[in-house]
Amino acid sequence: DRRRKIPVTSLMFALGLDGEAILSTFYKKILYKRTKEGWRVPFDANRFRGYSTVNDLIDADTGKVVLEAGKKLTVRAARQLQEKGLKALRMADEELVGNYVAEDLVNPKTGEIHAEAGEEITDKLMKALNEQGYKELPLL
Repeated sequence: DRRRKIPVTSLMFALGLDGEAILSTFYKKILYKRTKEGWRVPFDANRFRGYSTVNDLIDADTGKVVLEAGKKLTVRAARQLQEKGLKALRMADEELVGNYVAEDLVNPKTGEIHAEAGEEITDKLMKALNEQGYKELPLL
């Protein structure tokens, strides 16, 4: 029947793609790296424009505050930060909550799946990932 619609994801699954491959097709993966102070996140002006801060936005290299807590990062301010040479931001655990996992997070020793690709990070999941000692998180 020509009028029946089929979701494109169903077609992609039928072609042999898995959830990770579908997400990587449509979204850019960003690698968050654990440091002593928090999470190091590469700065991209296009990604962070319109971003409302929970905590102060801190330059991961210098430790200087680039935007105070509670303020919104405007398009102009994001562009100016990039022009000034801002490479990475430092973020706390609570700022990762609400983001989505880009790849399955599996314990290599036990094979236990901690989070599947596309799963939203919650406070509970963030606590579990910290307990497992993850040093890098691929997020969307």
